[in-house]
Amino acid sequence: MTSRVFRRKLIVNADDFNLTGGVNAAILDAHDFGIVSSTTILINIPLPDETLKALKQRTNLGKGLHLNITLGLPVAEASQIPSLVTGEGVFRKKKHLLDTQPVFREIKAEYDKQIRLFRARFGRLPTHLDTHHHLHDMPLFFTALKELSQQFELPVRRCQPLQSCQDSVRTTDSFFGSLDPLNYWKMEDLLDILTSLPAGTTEIMCHPGVLDRDLESISSFTQGREEEWKVFSSPGLRQKLSDLQIDLVHFGMCYT
Repeated sequence: MTSRVFRRKLIVNADDFNLTGGVNAAILDAHDFGIVSSTTILINIPLPDETLKALKQRTNLGKGLHLNITLGLPVAEASQIPSLVTGEGVFRKKKHLLDTQPVFREIKAEYDKQIRLFRARFGRLPTHLDTHHHLHDMPLFFTALKELSQQFELPVRRCQPLQSCQDSVRTTDSFFGSLDPLNYWKMEDLLDILTSLPAGTTEIMCHPGVLDRDLESISSFTQGREEEWKVFSSPGLRQKLSDLQIDLVHFGMCYT
């Protein structure tokens, strides 16, 4: 009797699309020539029509939503979410946000507005949800994300609260990635992960970007983005996945 072979599935998601033009260019390049199969978009930042068109043209690129309440302007009226914004009506930075104890219903309201704006711009819901700065590792933000993911029937990125309880939330079996600017992906580390990739569906989080003045002015994750652009745009990686019998997918191919 022939044994059945279960192929492993890999989602390579590039975070922070729409952060800067250089980040956008690197992500699209890593999709066109490398193994980025998915990206999550900062929808509260104005998305130029030509950039939206470039995204829509790439029909094989999964387009998720990078829920964001620590950068830029909110989608909701600032008066409706006072715990999330400064007196000028812009989002508080992460440290200040956490220090001031944000209100749950305001977090959920802003997340909801961003999901609906995404649907209006793209004509469909995102393939999945995650959060800028991985805030959903913390229970308060995870609960808001969980409730909306169930409401809109969307999968989410794996996080700490999901390690012990699934809570009827659809997510991947495994997750690899780091937000540490000094712990960016290197080719040898990526190849080690690919060679020993766990069974089921795995997400690898990455942050490709072009190191320019726009990026330096807005993010502490700079040089590492440029290095990750080089790694994940490498054309040899597609053959490597084929050799390892790993299927490159995005959330919309697994959880619809």
